[in-house]
Amino acid sequence: MSATSMKTTNFLWKSGILTLIAATVLLAQITPQVQMFRNEPKGNIQYRKKGILDGNLVRTVYQNNAEISDWFDGAVAAPHGEWPKGTGHRSLDGLALLIGTRIKITDATGKQKYITPIQSSYREEMDFDPVTREVWGMEPVPGYVNPSATKPGINVDKGSFPSRWPRSIFYDLYGTQEDSIKKWDGFWYGYFGRGVSNAQLETYFVIDDSPDKEWANALDKFYPVAGDSARGGIGLRVEVRGFQWTHVLAEDIIFWHYDVINLSDNNYDSTVFGFYTDPSVGSVNNDARFDRQLDMAYAWAPTGKGLPDNYKTGYYGQAFLESPGNGTNGLDDDGDATKTDGTLWKNGTAFNASMIDERRDDGIDNDEDWARYTDVNNNGKWDSDEPLNDDLGKDGVGPYDPQYTGPDEGEGDGLPTLGEPSFDRTDKDESDQIGLQSAYINILGPKGPTSVWPKNDNIMWGVMTGGFVDTAVTNSNISMVFSSGIFPLKKSQRERFSIAVLFGDDFSDLVFNKVTVQAIYNANYNFAQPPLTPTLTAVAANKKVYLYWDAVAEKSYDRFLKSFDFEGYLLYRSGEPEFQDLKVITDSKGQGKFWKPLVQWDLIDTVRGPDPVGINGAHFWRGDETGIVNSYIDTTVVNGTKYYYALVSYDKGVVPTKIDPFFGPTGGLTPSECTKIISEDFNGTLKFVDQNCAVVIPNAEAAGYVAAKVEGNTLRVQQGIGTGSMSIGIVNPTQMVEGNTYKVMFDSTGKFPDYKTTTYKIIRKNAANVTDTVRKGLNLKTASPVIDGFVVSVRNDTSIAVVDTASGWLPGSKTNVLLRVNMDKSYPALNKAWPADYEVRFFDTNQDVSAFEDPPVFITDSVKFTITNTTSGYRCKFLIQDIDLNGKFSLGDTIRILDGYKDASDFKIVYNFAYTFRPFVSPVTPTAGDKFAIKTTKFFAGGDYFEFKTHGARMDDGLAKSSLARISVVPNPYVSTAKWERRTLYQSGRGDRKIDFTNLPPVCTIKIFTVAGSLVKTIEKNTPATNGTASWDLISDDGMEVAYGLYVFHVKAPNIGEHIGKFAVIK
Repeated sequence: MSATSMKTTNFLWKSGILTLIAATVLLAQITPQVQMFRNEPKGNIQYRKKGILDGNLVRTVYQNNAEISDWFDGAVAAPHGEWPKGTGHRSLDGLALLIGTRIKITDATGKQKYITPIQSSYREEMDFDPVTREVWGMEPVPGYVNPSATKPGINVDKGSFPSRWPRSIFYDLYGTQEDSIKKWDGFWYGYFGRGVSNAQLETYFVIDDSPDKEWANALDKFYPVAGDSARGGIGLRVEVRGFQWTHVLAEDIIFWHYDVINLSDNNYDSTVFGFYTDPSVGSVNNDARFDRQLDMAYAWAPTGKGLPDNYKTGYYGQAFLESPGNGTNGLDDDGDATKTDGTLWKNGTAFNASMIDERRDDGIDNDEDWARYTDVNNNGKWDSDEPLNDDLGKDGVGPYDPQYTGPDEGEGDGLPTLGEPSFDRTDKDESDQIGLQSAYINILGPKGPTSVWPKNDNIMWGVMTGGFVDTAVTNSNISMVFSSGIFPLKKSQRERFSIAVLFGDDFSDLVFNKVTVQAIYNANYNFAQPPLTPTLTAVAANKKVYLYWDAVAEKSYDRFLKSFDFEGYLLYRSGEPEFQDLKVITDSKGQGKFWKPLVQWDLIDTVRGPDPVGINGAHFWRGDETGIVNSYIDTTVVNGTKYYYALVSYDKGVVPTKIDPFFGPTGGLTPSECTKIISEDFNGTLKFVDQNCAVVIPNAEAAGYVAAKVEGNTLRVQQGIGTGSMSIGIVNPTQMVEGNTYKVMFDSTGKFPDYKTTTYKIIRKNAANVTDTVRKGLNLKTASPVIDGFVVSVRNDTSIAVVDTASGWLPGSKTNVLLRVNMDKSYPALNKAWPADYEVRFFDTNQDVSAFEDPPVFITDSVKFTITNTTSGYRCKFLIQDIDLNGKFSLGDTIRILDGYKDASDFKIVYNFAYTFRPFVSPVTPTAGDKFAIKTTKFFAGGDYFEFKTHGARMDDGLAKSSLARISVVPNPYVSTAKWERRTLYQSGRGDRKIDFTNLPPVCTIKIFTVAGSLVKTIEKNTPATNGTASWDLISDDGMEVAYGLYVFHVKAPNIGEHIGKFAVIK
């Protein structure tokens, strides 16, 4: 059956069980999942948490009450709508969700009237209880964040989301099947599945309107759920997600997605969804417009300058994407129906058309874009080596995902299943979306009862349902409201809507970014995925930083492109956590597009040089065919300086499908990089370091430090025949173990001499003689994973050849004739490169005779030498080729070595040699005792091994005593500032100051005095031996900044000694 016919059959079958009557009955009931939601703890302000989204160039605070960004008067330092990240430039003072409905009620006097509750949560001008001052708004529902976390749940921080998810969110997938549900615990509850993050950064939280008791007063007595007086509002529950992609095309965008369900007992016939926004580009008055063609509101600073410092401002935009659907009005609201849509009949039964009044909860693949598995062998079932496409099962996870543990329900069955991509709740096109209906740009003014604020329900309702009004305002402090409605929201019904917050250098750049927004939205919130994020470890040392990482990214599968597309690694090193100082690769307009790495490594696969797509003339450099490594030592660092590292994986991108003569490449995509996120607060305190990032300060080791080292021969195997070599790279000296012995032992297949090296293993024996195999099956072409602080790389000789530089007359030989050795190629059927070394030994008397003759070419003659296979330890037979045809062995004749000799019909001719006199030198022919060695390269054979011993770093007190005189202060003198001091971004003033005391013992006390002898500061140092530095912020023990002048310091180290020095602080 074809994929199309399968889809059609599935559509008709599922449509047949979901008639219009059945749908009506379903919507009239409270579903079990809604009852579970009702039973959860209610939203409360006490569960609020504030986080920061900084997965691309947009960085902003947000709260899990759905309020995005904030306004502050300078007392609180944080990124509020900051763009680009790392500049401190704000463009957004706040964005709040608005949901309103019109409800007919009968009050306590018996009077019927309409109320228009507006549900929101915002920093100001909200309704509140006149007695308790409790804010009447939407608040977080507990259970969807780790209670001990300080921020909302976010996919890249496992400590932020709960270890056990609430069971209510899985009811529509599994009912109460705990065995299936518990598999999600410990994984991110992703929009597309268990542990699945199509966006590189994703946040998720849940809010409800329970705290809003405005209409639960003595007069109105409106409660959304009968018998539950603790639940206020109108009975709404909202699942909120924020998405950020790192790709250069999407780096200026945050997507926000809202999934709203009606928990009340009521069917709301008139509902609107929308947003209230307070833009502040440049922290000055703005111009603003709304463009109906783009469905986007945007604002900019008319002067083009922002405060402080008159920096160049950009544009802020807010694009309305997904809108609620109206699946009951019989209209094609979103205009996606075709002439074949309408009523379908089968066996006398009527069915709804697929794209008129379509819904995301009807069990139908309305737009027929769900893709079943590819049946490569046409056997009518999915086999494990066939692509699943969208047929991933309820958990949305397939064999190429690292969290995959095996097939789950619905996987590979050829039918769309809830939870799979492009079907029902994961397919935005399966909703008859009504689109944006209203937009209003307002000049912020008085905060009275007639102003446009969330507290003024009736005013806000009028704005949200009033169409497109005042869509252009200039040079003002403005707010914007835009919304979608009116539509019905029945009890137990879900509706979704989404927006994108975007930025641009200018209006054309903003429109360009809106194109990307639309592309991601049209692809159901999918976009090119970078490879998996590697895990980086960085170890600071003296004037160097050791870095190493895992290989998880090298097996990445891109769901969007449906390919394994890992290409390489980029190592970034910056002086700031956002890495913006590295964004120096610009496009033709001079705008930064790509970051310049410190080092780059890529696969040897012909994918190299600039990517063919580019962005406005800027092209991603795909590499130079260097090969992949998993460790690096940065020796270009300065002690005492803080460095921010990021090791990002990147993919190949997509080669353009065609080249347009006017517009250039089309249909392609530039390579994607994984995230690099390091978050600091305004004090410089690290708040989050992503797994592929590190922050280090290299310093000299402590006085008396003896470095870790490796003892052993890495150029020659301890046992075996292989002629390759091995190298040991120390990447973490602190993990090196004293006295451990290691064997690097090889495995091979095939019998000698036709064997091939396959893998190697590492065997460890500790000081207690306990032996274990720590790694096996290791790849010969890549370095090993880190083992006890080091990595192993092997170089296997992959061909057999004579090594001229190692072959020759052995010491003690008296002859001076030339002897040349070659691989024998005289008889291809008999020739073979033999993995062995040989020795030709000369005597005074005849010792051997050639194997057989074939005159006049090959002769039989006695000779005064023997040929021994020194690798295997046996004598070899040989042939004499009579070059001068004199019938006997003489100078210039060729000796052909035979090996693998069984009989006169079973042997191989392996090497040959002949010796001649040196020109212009009196010849000395070989005599007894002369020996000639023939050396060849050989693969590692099974059982070959290297052996070495490690010595861990240690302290030597005697060395420490002799090093006390090297203790110093850097910089000295300290003049106003030092280059390693951190910048100030969200605060005024000069920021921190810092000097370093270097070459200190691990444990010591530093006392700092004025020249008059007054104690200024006492510093206690107790650090590992790898750190010989102590820092001082020039703040005294009394909490005061020290004055300019000369100071004396005294260092005392137990069992080592004392040292006195001085330094100056100069204004």
